[in-house]
Amino acid sequence: MALPISSSAVTPHVFGDIQTNDLDEIHRNWDQIKAAEKGETADPHRLSPKLRKYSRTLPPLMAATKISVKAAKAGFEWDSVDGVWEKFHEELHEFQQAIAHEPRENQLAELGDILFTLVNIARWHRLDASEALQSTNRRFIQRFEQVEHAADAPLTEYSLEELDALWQNAKAALETEKP
Repeated sequence: MALPISSSAVTPHVFGDIQTNDLDEIHRNWDQIKAAEKGETADPHRLSPKLRKYSRTLPPLMAATKISVKAAKAGFEWDSVDGVWEKFHEELHEFQQAIAHEPRENQLAELGDILFTLVNIARWHRLDASEALQSTNRRFIQRFEQVEHAADAPLTEYSLEELDALWQNAKAALETEKP
């Protein structure tokens, strides 16, 4: 919820006697109050403890989104989405190299870098990465279900070409059913 900020001081009731003049100050005060309630000390110059908490407490895709948003608000941001796309291509190349030549640990790290960069691309375009992935999961399951219904034998008995043809038919059938 955005609070209206006027030229006069703002005193939202949750802050008691604290006087604030802008939205950033309201957010800093809120963070300090919440940290004090938890027995923590909030250092307004350090964001990393909060980012670490997101990583520990949220599902990974949601954490990546929150971390990306908070880091960008702190000024850790590309000048344009073009820079994020360049980073994606760089990370994709590094992932391909890791898959071909490096141990599993490095492969996982590079895959994580790609996913995090995609979260940043989504943020730049005001898209919810979790919503997008959930939607893709639903579409995949719907198409897979169509493939299973169309198959007259276990899927393992079909060639890749046959499965792809069934998949394309399922995709087309579901497209025509859309309102």
